Amino acid sequence: MAMKTGTHDVSSLFAARLSSVPDFSQQNLATVQRLLDDELAGHNRVMEEMLGELADVTTDRIRTYGSTQGGSMVETDEYGRAPTQKEAPGETLGFPLKRFQYAVGWTDVWFDIHKPIDMAVAVAGAQSAHRQRVAWDIKNALFQSANYTFTDHLVDNVVVGGTNGVKRLLNADSTTIPVSPSGTTFTGSSHTHYVGEASYTAAFLTTEIANVTEHGHTADMRVYINSAQETATRAFTGFVAYVESRVQNLTAGLVAVGRSLDVNAPIDNRAIGLFGGAEVWIKPWVPANYVFIFDAAGPKPLVFRQRDQTVLQGLRLKATNRAFPLEAEFFVAEYGISAWNRTNGSVLYIANATYADYAAAAP
Repeated sequence: MAMKTGTHDVSSLFAARLSSVPDFSQQNLATVQRLLDDELAGHNRVMEEMLGELADVTTDRIRTYGSTQGGSMVETDEYGRAPTQKEAPGETLGFPLKRFQYAVGWTDVWFDIHKPIDMAVAVAGAQSAHRQRVAWDIKNALFQSANYTFTDHLVDNVVVGGTNGVKRLLNADSTTIPVSPSGTTFTGSSHTHYVGEASYTAAFLTTEIANVTEHGHTADMRVYINSAQETATRAFTGFVAYVESRVQNLTAGLVAVGRSLDVNAPIDNRAIGLFGGAEVWIKPWVPANYVFIFDAAGPKPLVFRQRDQTVLQGLRLKATNRAFPLEAEFFVAEYGISAWNRTNGSVLYIANATYADYAAAAP
């Protein structure tokens, strides 16, 4: 007899479209519980991988960021004494922690009369809602320009990082900005990484790339754009497109080497070429009329804060009956996303000469 191999997972529940569930109890219920636990664990691993490019995953709620080391060596004679110089110690950044729910209201009666596919649909719905909310919070953290105050109401009601302690990218808030590797200093009251332009041009994009590289972030520069800006970007003087591996370029012009256009990748989520030393990507989560520039090899621009306790991290089932989480009221996720490395990221808004915050409603 041929052996059938495979893994029992939530997709198995989807397959059982016509099965009834007359007795989801004892071993049967425990088996389903294990399958859902495994499914959620896999989902949470994927979410962390998705965040890995932009966010440092941590349980910290405050950190100290930046300092100045730009003093001057003062010439004196043998009797002279230079004035005492005092360096700024940096600033405190606070990271929020928020709670999100996706209500399902499963009960023992529900299991008596519903089918496995109903459970699978509910899990898939919760996972989709979780992905959409995290994507929105990433956009909110990057494309909103004003610092804000956050009280850690899920822990001890302490204001994290002090008044306006949850920061954005550099936003002319009189912060202490680290001196660049070349010794360049920056004026905290005027230096900003949120720039508005009434039109989208190669010159403006070049300036915004320099807005990041001048802080020493140069290892793997990326430009993330919405697909609505792809045609304009490809037309820029200095843009060198990736071509398909099936195409041979026989012109005398510049050719991007080392990488081909990935024809198997979604057209709204792939690298399309090079500009100004940066790799240009189409990203589905970048809003139209916004451009985000950062160094993918540098310190992460964002922090993804989660609970200290491992069992409270990621998307999970929350039940009234702790002995059997399947008799649940809702899925829950507790996390917060905010800026960390404030110099490694700059946003160009191309619909107005004045920067406008991202304002889409949460999903």
